Amino acid sequence: MLTGNMPEGVPHPTRSLGYEIIRWAQRYIVQPDGENAGAPWAFSPEQLRFVLWMYAIDEHGRWLYRTCALRRAKGWGKTPLLAALAIVEFIGPCRFSHWDSLGRPVGKRVPLPLVQIAATSLDQTANTRDMIRGMLAESPAEREYGLDIGKGLIQFRSGRPGRIEPVTSSSRGLEGARPTFVRPRHDPLCRGRALPLRCM
Repeated sequence: MLTGNMPEGVPHPTRSLGYEIIRWAQRYIVQPDGENAGAPWAFSPEQLRFVLWMYAIDEHGRWLYRTCALRRAKGWGKTPLLAALAIVEFIGPCRFSHWDSLGRPVGKRVPLPLVQIAATSLDQTANTRDMIRGMLAESPAEREYGLDIGKGLIQFRSGRPGRIEPVTSSSRGLEGARPTFVRPRHDPLCRGRALPLRCM
């Protein structure tokens, strides 16, 4: 899905995990900077629409879109949105679990989350990493999920497997990695273990 090709309106509440994800993000993530720093995270109207379509599902709970691309002008808020989505993919209810009694989808966490922030060099991942750290520092998510928010990695204090990590797109260390969500610098977003890294 490309942002310029999004369908009109928003998906029905029975056809997107995005509604639950938005509520979750507003509860667990904080505004990282500015005059509202520390307040609950809030998506802009266009970001809300993107999230709803990004997490749209069919009647079987399968993704409508396996890949998504977000293309907007500088200053639109791409980095904060992608930072929020990285957090959602790390600890949020971002995979289909079942339908509730009203026919709405219920999400679950990724069992072994490996979220990668990819760029040509690690320096290019700094803005996104700093935004993620700011959204999690002293947030409800940090406390409830027991997060260790380091300069490079974000992981669980308990030692549970899973992390958000910066990587270089040319790194040999990527071989064998099974990312569940990748945020490359200029490519579409990608989720799902079967997808290649560049297929974000």
